[in-house]
Amino acid sequence: MADLLECLIQLKALEHSLDRLERFVSAAPAAAHPHVDALMDRLIEAEDAYARALLCREPVRDPSGCATRLGRFAAVRRATLSVLQGYSAEELGRPVAWPGRPRTSVADLVAIMLAHDTERIGEIQRLATGCRTG
Repeated sequence: MADLLECLIQLKALEHSLDRLERFVSAAPAAAHPHVDALMDRLIEAEDAYARALLCREPVRDPSGCATRLGRFAAVRRATLSVLQGYSAEELGRPVAWPGRPRTSVADLVAIMLAHDTERIGEIQRLATGCRTG
């Protein structure tokens, strides 16, 4: 039960990542845009991989065709979250294939997603606020 609650909290945090990203991407100075774009590309690449692992299919694309990296990321994330939020406890515990991890469940991958978001969004936040990334 504790694992299920933790996973539900992590799903909420993944949803909140979209708000944080939007805020920091829009606050980044022009000089930081190439770095922000590179970090957004990494987030998109990861989100595509998560969608393939979790949903066992190619990620859903925004039918209107997103013009921005943030828009593309948000479209895939929302589609993935929509599916994940409908999963039962049993489905959250099912195994998924993830490189370098022999036994990974859907809930484990949700935690991996959140850790990746936290790291990349932190880097974008530092760029937006003028702090050096390390």
